[in-house]
Amino acid sequence: MNTTINTVEDIIRVVDADPDLLEALRARLLTRELLNMPQTLADFIDTTNRRFEEVDRRFEEVDRRFEDVDRRFEDVDRRFDTVDGRLQRLEDRTGLLVGAHARNEGLRELVFLSRDMGMTRMQRLWSSEDIDALIQAGDTTGILSSDLRSFRRADAIVEATDDEGRTCYIAVEISFTVDGRDTNRAIRNAAYITRFTGKAAYPAVMGVHIDRRVRDAVESGDLYWYPLARQLLEVE
Repeated sequence: MNTTINTVEDIIRVVDADPDLLEALRARLLTRELLNMPQTLADFIDTTNRRFEEVDRRFEEVDRRFEDVDRRFEDVDRRFDTVDGRLQRLEDRTGLLVGAHARNEGLRELVFLSRDMGMTRMQRLWSSEDIDALIQAGDTTGILSSDLRSFRRADAIVEATDDEGRTCYIAVEISFTVDGRDTNRAIRNAAYITRFTGKAAYPAVMGVHIDRRVRDAVESGDLYWYPLARQLLEVE
């Protein structure tokens, strides 16, 4: 069949109507690389997808390893928490033992404390029954029950005689390291004794160390500090 071709449109129409002609023209006009481009691109995409899948698998493996590491760290944290709890309990128990030991040694030094504070004689150390009887006989209006309970548990209340022969008292708190709590208790207890007995009472603390914040009260004369020698607390 003869076909007349006068325009570009005629060429396009003829080529579109004949697939073999279209392929022959493509082979003539395009390089081998361009002809193979669709397949090359498809191969590249396939290879790239496989590589990304491999990368994804590796990241998943890394994630699993990190999860395993996290679990191990969590286990280590739990173990440290357990150790910390045991150390805290041990520290608490040690603190109680050290405090009790300091108190026992401090009680033995009360006669020297009285003498250092200018008392001519230490008459006696009050018992818990003596303190309770004082509270029962005194005016406790306005005093919190918790404060009275704390007063009953005072480390020591010393009845002594001053240099003029008058009976007076010393409210003593004893700790290995004297802090603000000991200071407040001693001052408060001395005030209660004066309130209940009408006689002079002096606050004092005993300890191996003293918190620097307590020194102001000592230096001002509001509180007496009797230092306990460390060797008194050493086990022979």
